[in-house]
Amino acid sequence: MKKMLLSGIVVAGLLSPSLGLAHPPPGRTPGGEFARGVAAPVLSVVYFPVKFGVSVAGAFLGGVSGFLTGGDDRAAEGIWHPTVGGSYFITPTTLTGERRFLPFDHGSDAPPRHQAPPERDLGGTPTP
Repeated sequence: MKKMLLSGIVVAGLLSPSLGLAHPPPGRTPGGEFARGVAAPVLSVVYFPVKFGVSVAGAFLGGVSGFLTGGDDRAAEGIWHPTVGGSYFITPTTLTGERRFLPFDHGSDAPPRHQAPPERDLGGTPTP
């Protein structure tokens, strides 16, 4: 009786689609790639005009700020850098997380996505 019950469980497990078939890694299925390929331009059509408008307004306000502060480049760049910099389009690599999506570029304040190993000089010692 036990042997027959165990055989039935094994056969049911092998016939189950989730156990019987090998699955590709998550996010790399042809359907997922197709969905990201369609979603990226659709989202960019909505996102780009908003980002472009913010950039134009930021460029103008940064210029006004620089003018009103007597030509202070730092004041102007404080507005220009976050508003004009950053991502203008949404790509499939952005949707998978391989590439960072930065609607506002905060420069060195933003943590890097992947840290590079320290550079070495010709002597083989790490440089700061």
